[in-house]
Amino acid sequence: MNDELAEAKQLIKTLQGQIQSLQYTKHHDYQFLVEENRRLEQELNEAKADNKKLAQQIDNMVDKLRDSNF
Repeated sequence: MNDELAEAKQLIKTLQGQIQSLQYTKHHDYQFLVEENRRLEQELNEAKADNKKLAQQIDNMVDKLRDSNF
């Protein structure tokens, strides 16, 4: 019987910890970090796309210079 009571108390503690973890995700600070992460990820993707466009432009310029025997 004492073992069952000890197990039940441990389960209650575990569940309380899980509830606190779930509540943390609703806090403003956590939401801010999630939104900031999304913004930074979008900015990174835009920078990568710009880099690809610039690399293509440079390749085109180099090809034009080669064609003109410069």
